[in-house]
Amino acid sequence: MIKTDVIIIGGGATGCGIARDLALRGIPHCLIEKGDFAAGATGACHGLLHSGGRYVVTDPIAARECYDENMILRRIGEKCVEQTGGLFVRLPGDSKRFREIFLRGCEEAGIPAEVISSTKAIDLVPNLNPEIEEAVKVPDCSIDPFRLCMLNIRTSQLREGLIFTRHKVTEIVKSHGRCIGIKATDQATGEEREIRGNIIVNATGAWANMIASLAGCEVPMTLAKGSLVITNHRLTNMVINRLRPPSDGDIIVPNEAVCLAGTTSLAVENPDKISIESPEVDTIISEAGRMIPHFNNTRIIRAFSGVRPLLKSKKIDAHEISRGFQIIDHQNGMYSIVGGKLTTFRLMAEKMVDVIMASFKLKKACETAEIPLDGQEELSGYPLSKRLANMKNIVCECELVNRNEVQRIINETGTRNVGDIQHRTRLGMGPCQGGFCTFRALGIMNDMSVISPEQSMEMLRGFLQRRFRGIRYALWGDQLREEQLVEYIYLGILAMEKPQ
Repeated sequence: MIKTDVIIIGGGATGCGIARDLALRGIPHCLIEKGDFAAGATGACHGLLHSGGRYVVTDPIAARECYDENMILRRIGEKCVEQTGGLFVRLPGDSKRFREIFLRGCEEAGIPAEVISSTKAIDLVPNLNPEIEEAVKVPDCSIDPFRLCMLNIRTSQLREGLIFTRHKVTEIVKSHGRCIGIKATDQATGEEREIRGNIIVNATGAWANMIASLAGCEVPMTLAKGSLVITNHRLTNMVINRLRPPSDGDIIVPNEAVCLAGTTSLAVENPDKISIESPEVDTIISEAGRMIPHFNNTRIIRAFSGVRPLLKSKKIDAHEISRGFQIIDHQNGMYSIVGGKLTTFRLMAEKMVDVIMASFKLKKACETAEIPLDGQEELSGYPLSKRLANMKNIVCECELVNRNEVQRIINETGTRNVGDIQHRTRLGMGPCQGGFCTFRALGIMNDMSVISPEQSMEMLRGFLQRRFRGIRYALWGDQLREEQLVEYIYLGILAMEKPQ
């Protein structure tokens, strides 16, 4: 049995942010995650570090929070934030009245907003629709959500925090009506761990109500699925937003060597049972194409979906539901933290740890807004040219991942899952979607005696099938040709589907 003070369930941005804050305040803690870091909404977002502009009309409080946190993350995460800047573009037919409301909202929230001409906007982003009427410049940025989690968890690891990924919580241990611990199963070995703590924090996002129910509690939430698509190269070096009320397909975000566009918003009941619908992909491409016409002809390499854990609301349109957050005290030793945005994860963590400190009757101020994120030199990927410094033994040509990097991740994490390497290096995230590099990474794992040949074949099948679930919605043109080539290699040459 393991004993600690605080048990955090959930390894998304909020959970990792809470672990970092606890570490800096000297509170022993343990984080449990059923998958890898950023396995939920965190890893299924745009990677947009909001300026707050998107919410100034519908949710001014969240807008101000986003702007303040944007400024903090620029400072503490200088080497992992790409300060792209952003444009809200007004197309023919878009409301001039909304423009005025938007500018007034930015002024009231304290968000810098500069109106620029269509000519100047096209100078900044040459691929913009030449018919745009004007644009508003805002301080949007982009950030890699996987890397953000790693940077936050690094502080916890350096200060003796306990981290268990790929461990699924199966039980909340209670005594005299109070939550005193958890039981979790190692997804790889089936081994069960029991961890005891004084406080349990439920930071599981869309799964918050499921975890709360293990303790006989309830978390009222509205779940909204959002789908996005990824291009095979950057069409813009700035974040592009549509200057209209938030709707489907109105954001394009440059991130590393690609662009992400979305998103949609559809109500769902179960975060484990979501799928992309073809009309969603069509809508995103069509709407993104109105802002950047090249989007209609560019290569889409995959589509993916995530589930937003929004506060419970009677509003029908999820675009209108507040992006604020809430801390729920279940009065039994468990707290749930729900809502929020990737951009506001640090603030959410600060408020949650303030509550924990008050419960322990301890006083130590939060320092997460002042102390730079640990590990930026090793973990940050900007600029992209950094990877060009070592072109020997390349394993993934699309993302320039070399053998040494793969071996380093395996040695540091002890992982037995190739997906963990993907999240830490971007291996398999390029146009081939793992078709030409996954088997190489698995070969390295086999060479290092991490997994057996049989396990590597099983993992390869699973990985390729998971990637195909996103690729299938982009099967036309070059992406279809590439997927046919990958299929011929694995089914024809390697005969993966033939009985052994």
